[in-house]
Amino acid sequence: MEDDLIDDNGFELGMPTRVEMLKHQCDLLCAELETTRRDLRKAHQNIAGLIVMYRESSTELAALKIEHERLKWTLSDMYSRDRERETSRMGYAYGDHTKDNT
Repeated sequence: MEDDLIDDNGFELGMPTRVEMLKHQCDLLCAELETTRRDLRKAHQNIAGLIVMYRESSTELAALKIEHERLKWTLSDMYSRDRERETSRMGYAYGDHTKDNT
């Protein structure tokens, strides 16, 4: 009589011995270790690339901050000169009432 409740396909050659199972587990662990090492090397390369990108962007950012500060002062100076011109123009148009005319 055949028992169909237990599927024993794949065990035609018998059960592996303990030594064979340990060897198979060791082979699996070695393959996993090699995959991990490959992934780690790739991660190190990615990190090195990111460090280079960070340095370049930091240098560029510092230069842009200096340029921004210079432009801010230039713009402030232009506004100041424009305000002085506008004030003097209004003084000529409406008369300068800040001085005592006596």
